Amino acid sequence: MIASRGSRSAEPVLGLALGGGGMRGWAHVGVLSVLEERGLRPDLVVGSSAGALIGAYYAKGLPVPEMVRLMRGQRTASLFGLRLDGAALLDTDDLRDLLVEQLGDVQIEDLELPFAVVATELASGKEVVIDRGPVVDAILASSAMPGIFAPVRRGDRLLVDGGICNNVPTSVLVSRGARYTIAVRLHRDEERFDGVPSSPERSVSNSLWADRLAKTIRRDPSLPSGFEVISRVMELTVAKLERYRLQAYPPDVLIRPEVGHVRTLAFSEEREDIYEAGREAALAGGDLLDRLAGRVAAARG
Repeated sequence: MIASRGSRSAEPVLGLALGGGGMRGWAHVGVLSVLEERGLRPDLVVGSSAGALIGAYYAKGLPVPEMVRLMRGQRTASLFGLRLDGAALLDTDDLRDLLVEQLGDVQIEDLELPFAVVATELASGKEVVIDRGPVVDAILASSAMPGIFAPVRRGDRLLVDGGICNNVPTSVLVSRGARYTIAVRLHRDEERFDGVPSSPERSVSNSLWADRLAKTIRRDPSLPSGFEVISRVMELTVAKLERYRLQAYPPDVLIRPEVGHVRTLAFSEEREDIYEAGREAALAGGDLLDRLAGRVAAARG
């Protein structure tokens, strides 16, 4: 346990919101490395989708170098197999096993830092903030992209990806009393998509035999696959909603890594570049972060 990271005070001084973005989420690790270098250790962490995963690592107390080690060692494509029961396209059993191995069978309320994730109730479309219960279940619920991963049952509700309703959850930080806030956004409004992954190994669909077969018999090979279309529609929807939510709940510092070239459902092995993009974006806001660090230090006394 790293006691210096924060405390479970009723009124957190600094809150951190980590946005969703699939493989782009490794940029959060680069951002965290810069925040730690500047002495900005949050009292509260809230994440959505990929941000829920990295946020859980951090809230559990994993040092940033350990997160980098995990990033470098994991081959993501090996974690997902084709699901044949009609509930979703991909199976997450191996991912669950890996998360339990890395995080343990831990409850959110027992993590080192106060932590919450955002998911979406499938029936109503309402935002669900999870701050209690098994952390692995919460991560999987927040990351359950509709049609790709099966919804996660929590009580009598089915939950899906938090990005559908609140992908950069600064509003949760505000509602929980955070005096100062930092947010990391992995989408950009101006992203473009030509329907073709920038390199064959980047697309998750290239690892699925069914998709490869479909591409060989497709009437128009220039069209994107159904998998790629679903991914892109999610990106468009999430990016537009993010913009409005951030206008309503603007953070004190917004960090936007340049990772728009990475598809949300990529299985890219170029994670060093993604990590470095997070560091570069945080370093570019160094003056803002330093000023914020001074205000945070003064507020903590």
